Amino acid sequence: MKAIGWMLVGMVLMGGIVWFTMPSLMLLKHKSSLTYDETVNKLNEVVAMKPDWKVLVVNDYQKATEAFGSIERTGSINVCNPRYASKILANTKNCGVTAMMPLAVGVYEDREGRVYVSQMNFKLIGMMFGGTIAEVMGMAGKDVGEIVKSVAAE
Repeated sequence: MKAIGWMLVGMVLMGGIVWFTMPSLMLLKHKSSLTYDETVNKLNEVVAMKPDWKVLVVNDYQKATEAFGSIERTGSINVCNPRYASKILANTKNCGVTAMMPLAVGVYEDREGRVYVSQMNFKLIGMMFGGTIAEVMGMAGKDVGEIVKSVAAE
């Protein structure tokens, strides 16, 4: 009976650890070495230079939400690699991941004027699915990481 109790305690502790660490594992943030506009422009340039990558849209959330209140400069850049997307979508069983397409890179400025770039940990997300999705998301994560590093201050 004690063994079952300790197993349950261990499971609860592990669940708590996962619950509290997942946000920091799933969302990667970097301080930019550039201003907000320079960061957005540089990211667009770097995406354009990467083979098969395209910027689909640049979102301006500050402008989109101005009728509801004032926020700092915040946006995202939706990027896509059609070659990678086609590998995932070739199997209709994988089409549910279209809810996570295209990939996005966030750019935001805090009240002190510091600019940050954020991205999901695409490789980790892919690992949860396994197979082709894991393989392709791993490659996409590597590419997006290189794109983000072009502006990172670290």
